[in-house]
Amino acid sequence: MGNLGMKLKGTQALTEQMHLKCNEDEKYYMADALDELKARVTMMGFRATNRRAIIRASGLELFLEIVRMWEEDEIVIKAAFAALVHVVLEPGACEHLLEMGGRELIDKAMNNHIEEPKIKGDGTKIMYALLGQGANVAMRDLKRVERAIQYKVPLAVAESIKIDDKKKKKKFKVAAPEEEGETEEDMKKGQKIGIVRVVMNMKKFSHDQQVQVLGVETMMTMARKGLNPRDIVSAEGIEALVAAMGGYPKSYQIQWRGCATITDFSQSIAVCSELGKRGAVTAVMNAYERFSDNKDVRQQALWAMAGMCKVSHCRERLEEQNLKILLYKLILIPIKSPGTIIDVVVPLVFHQMYTHKDLDEAANPPKKNLYDLKAEQKMSDMKKRKAKPAFGTVDDFFVGGEPGLVDW
Repeated sequence: MGNLGMKLKGTQALTEQMHLKCNEDEKYYMADALDELKARVTMMGFRATNRRAIIRASGLELFLEIVRMWEEDEIVIKAAFAALVHVVLEPGACEHLLEMGGRELIDKAMNNHIEEPKIKGDGTKIMYALLGQGANVAMRDLKRVERAIQYKVPLAVAESIKIDDKKKKKKFKVAAPEEEGETEEDMKKGQKIGIVRVVMNMKKFSHDQQVQVLGVETMMTMARKGLNPRDIVSAEGIEALVAAMGGYPKSYQIQWRGCATITDFSQSIAVCSELGKRGAVTAVMNAYERFSDNKDVRQQALWAMAGMCKVSHCRERLEEQNLKILLYKLILIPIKSPGTIIDVVVPLVFHQMYTHKDLDEAANPPKKNLYDLKAEQKMSDMKKRKAKPAFGTVDDFFVGGEPGLVDW
């Protein structure tokens, strides 16, 4: 056809023809066509029109297919990046590329030609544009998963849910699961995929507070809707939750929802045990301390502590972080100082677990006798001074031997 033929074709028609010629034998045609598209999306006065024409003709899918097919070819990749860097400026283009997995493909192709300055420069600009819109894609994904879990529908159906705020009714554009013949097993598989996607988005966008807020909220929905706790643990959901609470210590939404989620997770003994091993105890205690002026967060943190106390090693970790002293202030101080106002409710489990004497001794340990302190210090000094002989002793040599070998 030649370059003249390409110039005579409209942008949409040219993009559609490139779809038909997208095979390995048409490498040089594809490079010329990409150069022509690049000239059109940089043309003064017609940039936006040509960008939209390319996108209408499934041009973004075409770019990804070209990058995937010729990722090792410098000529094609240079031409593809030079055009794509201008096409991604169209609103919605970055989100669509991310949903199709474009970030990984473009990153891989760029790394294959990292020594080529033009490819590196255009590829970096594309990646910056994708990362800038990545949080929006993650937010949409999290909302989709939350709705799927909340209404017990597949992810495809969750995308089409619309809530009528006045009538409080949900409407489905796509057929509901019972109409499609969705089985219970299919639902469980979908829930597993949803959990993995939530954790992945929370880890990938740990720098974005809004993503973390929505991620923790989705975790809370998971806990309250009774999803399989083993799936949440195996997907590293607890680590993602604790990381969000640690990364945003001043966020009321993350701390309150995080404590509420831990409370709900504690209903399962197996998950409760994992909470203690993966840093949830520290996250809850820190939330209580940091929000000393906020009744809601402190109350929710207390419920979370009470839930984790079901497991012995969680209770030990809580006691190491001064749980008894905290309860002393909440339970015994009002008794010793009438008129002291406590604005939170102490869970009943703590009253059953600790006596007033236990709490009093923890907060006010008995002072040791001066002579006992000196004796302990003397013993400690003697242990430090006592050095082991360079060549050992007979006792050391016969440790673990048969009794009676040496007759002292």
